[in-house]
Amino acid sequence: MIITVIFFVLLGAVLGAALGYASSVFKVESNPLVDEIEALMPGGQCGQCGVAGCRQAAEAMVRGELNPNACPLGGQGLTQTIADLLGVSVEMGEEDIQWVATVNEAECSGCGRCYKACPFDAIVGATKQMHTVISDVCTGCKLCTQVCAQDCLTMVQVKPDTRTWFWPKPQQPTTASAAA
Repeated sequence: MIITVIFFVLLGAVLGAALGYASSVFKVESNPLVDEIEALMPGGQCGQCGVAGCRQAAEAMVRGELNPNACPLGGQGLTQTIADLLGVSVEMGEEDIQWVATVNEAECSGCGRCYKACPFDAIVGATKQMHTVISDVCTGCKLCTQVCAQDCLTMVQVKPDTRTWFWPKPQQPTTASAAA
């Protein structure tokens, strides 16, 4: 019995060391700009930008194949930040409109399609029960409204107020503006 335990402990240590060595030898270097842009993106892998996921979208933006404003969930703030990182200019609209899904509770049958389609887990509810949207988590991606069989999900524009307004991050002064 003790010999078996010692054998498996040694086997685990040897395999762990081999995996650690292999991960350092076969490490794939990535572009730090791609990593930075991916970290800024929502990470829902919703595909609304036309690319399979946020990592692929960040890579396409760095290559110049995708515009910085391709992510509708990120809004103007994300678009401007990515454009600044890439050194490109983008056309910005008047105001960044935020959308939130709402459920008409009288019509919801609890089919479950909406919460399965939500990549951000903003919809809660059980099968054959009424569902509801957590508005603080909802990004307004509209994926839930596309699969709702009863058309009980609608998108409502969020009016900016003290609870929904997010101030932009402070910008570092450039050397030219700091010297002036």
